[in-house]
Amino acid sequence: MKIQFIAILFVSLVVSCGSHDSKNKIEPLAEENSIVCINIPDVLKQEKVKLCLSDEANKIDIVPLETTGYSLLSTIVDVFITDKEIFIWDLKNGIFRFSRDGTFLNKIGKRGQGPGEYLYVNQLIVDNDKVLISETGKESSATRRIHVYDFQGQFLQTILTPKLFVGTLGTLLFFNDERFAVDPIAVFDDFRKNYWTVALLDSSFNIKKEFYNPSFSGREKDIWENRSLSYGWKNFWEESGPFISIYKNDMHVCFYQEDTVYLYDKIEKELKPKYILNMGDKSTFETSHQFIKDLSFFKYLCLYNIYETQDNFYFVCTRGDKLYNIRYSKKSGETFISEKQAVLREKSLPGSPGFILRSYDFRRLTLKNDLCGGDFYVRFTPSDKYWVSVVESSKIEDLMEEIKNGRVKNEELKKEFIKKLDMMKEEDNPILLVVTLK
Repeated sequence: MKIQFIAILFVSLVVSCGSHDSKNKIEPLAEENSIVCINIPDVLKQEKVKLCLSDEANKIDIVPLETTGYSLLSTIVDVFITDKEIFIWDLKNGIFRFSRDGTFLNKIGKRGQGPGEYLYVNQLIVDNDKVLISETGKESSATRRIHVYDFQGQFLQTILTPKLFVGTLGTLLFFNDERFAVDPIAVFDDFRKNYWTVALLDSSFNIKKEFYNPSFSGREKDIWENRSLSYGWKNFWEESGPFISIYKNDMHVCFYQEDTVYLYDKIEKELKPKYILNMGDKSTFETSHQFIKDLSFFKYLCLYNIYETQDNFYFVCTRGDKLYNIRYSKKSGETFISEKQAVLREKSLPGSPGFILRSYDFRRLTLKNDLCGGDFYVRFTPSDKYWVSVVESSKIEDLMEEIKNGRVKNEELKKEFIKKLDMMKEEDNPILLVVTLK
């Protein structure tokens, strides 16, 4: 079933969004099915404040990951947290299991082409008491081979999904008892020409319902014609997102370059508008989706991440050399904003006629860590209960000075953090800061 989601603002909605009691107050979510409208350019004019981690955290754990000859990490791609374990997907060395205090326990699977082995990890999923390692299918890039293990690393089975993905970035999403496929463009595979971004799956990974980025409507032919590298880097289209936030029993979805944040209705199996963001002027679809982005694209306000917590909803935006963290209070309807320097990275594309790849260095939520010091970068959101930040040994010198000079709510926790940083050697695995959300 093909579902198009196009945000239509009725007169009553426009009126409710236009009447604010103060410059940073918006109507709160009085009813479960109400829609909130936020004018982001107006929020950007507000006084900048510090957004603090303690507003969202019940506690924070400082976890040095044990460094042994069997647990060396190079680049952490993803983290998953349970009540007793930490699972790490390392780009070079595979999947590792640690205890919650950072003690190395075991590896999960290994590289190879035999039963239960994988050549390349596409995704790490921890579902109940099973570890799922997904890799692009050998039969087709549109499929996924899902290798299933227990927590001790014992191989159980391999599941081959049907053809799902037209790109190389497709992933699977497990939300409560439901499964989804997420498939942003670029397009590499030609087995389908309908470009859904999110699809609801059944237990055998067959598609039950498709959800489309509204901006794709009428552009299917253009997307197809700008699909693969054989058409040239300059005409190659790709996108970020979709941006998905899961908290408790709610899943919010925002499509790339769209102004609407949808809430998934578990009963009706639909995406319904929850937040309407007026982002102001936008770049064209073609400019925003070019793999080789022109500098002009970065002059526009762009949404890059969303996060829900118990009391707040966060929107992370960029424009020019600024990164904005915007907090909307679900109780009071107030908005608050912090501002940080955004770093735009540029590098030459090898083999191209002088093309420059441009992207922001970091586009995630950043809060003042008033629990143990420094800034808390939300690097991973492994479940609806935890946020994770990663402290690399190469960053210690700058971080230490910031921690020592900063004020925190818990001086003993600050001393513990400083002590663990002092003990950290250059070759050691990173320290994880694991926040348990309220």
